[in-house]
Amino acid sequence: MDWDGLFKSTSSSMRTEFEKARTAVTNSGLKGNINERIVAEFLRQVLPARIGFCTGEVIDSEGGHSKQIDVLAYDAISATSVFKSGEIQVLPIESVFAVVEVKAVLNKQEIEKAFQNMLAIKNLEKKAYLPNLLRDASNKSLYGMSSQIWPVQFFVFAFESDSLETVCGHVAALNATQPLHKRIDSVCVLDKGLVTNVSSRGLDAIPMPDTHLIAKPTDKALLAFYAQLSTLLSQTDTQPFNVNEYLKHISF
Repeated sequence: MDWDGLFKSTSSSMRTEFEKARTAVTNSGLKGNINERIVAEFLRQVLPARIGFCTGEVIDSEGGHSKQIDVLAYDAISATSVFKSGEIQVLPIESVFAVVEVKAVLNKQEIEKAFQNMLAIKNLEKKAYLPNLLRDASNKSLYGMSSQIWPVQFFVFAFESDSLETVCGHVAALNATQPLHKRIDSVCVLDKGLVTNVSSRGLDAIPMPDTHLIAKPTDKALLAFYAQLSTLLSQTDTQPFNVNEYLKHISF
């Protein structure tokens, strides 16, 4: 199979859809919705069916909530949806695996917005579980920590951007203010390449204690982004969800 050719064709199709929306649609909100749909549809096609994709908000059992999320990757098999209307959902944080923020053009201002959105969702607490049913075999080692609970990842996908080196510098400066698990994990710019993590093992979708952030120019950006997400999200699972943690302030 010609993986390179296939993903170059897909990348070209996504670019065409993006340019159509840019030319035909004047409302910025509608343009954003179309761009999000383009990315979500790509992910649906290439990642396992057990991972669902939608737009919406995320809440936790302590009353916290995210800002509007462009693309949510969640457990499509056992997720509890608090609200659903078409592609829009409100999901408990326990059901969410990862987030992809979609940008038409990624610059310093948009990176700063994405960083604040990342903090809003990564500060939500995954704690509404049935402790006696937690599965020991599901321990994962991410961000240099071992946990039975899957931590949420945050990725940025952009159709265009400033130079990769400039984007990398802005992301690195903001990431340095936070611990590894509360950072923008990686960035894909469709027409330029990746801003991602590297160590002696090679490229990594998420920061680890021995990685550092680099700009990686490549004409295979979409294929590289797919490879990183597929490798990472193939490890995902969820623990038994306890909805009563969300209802603890309600008297029946």
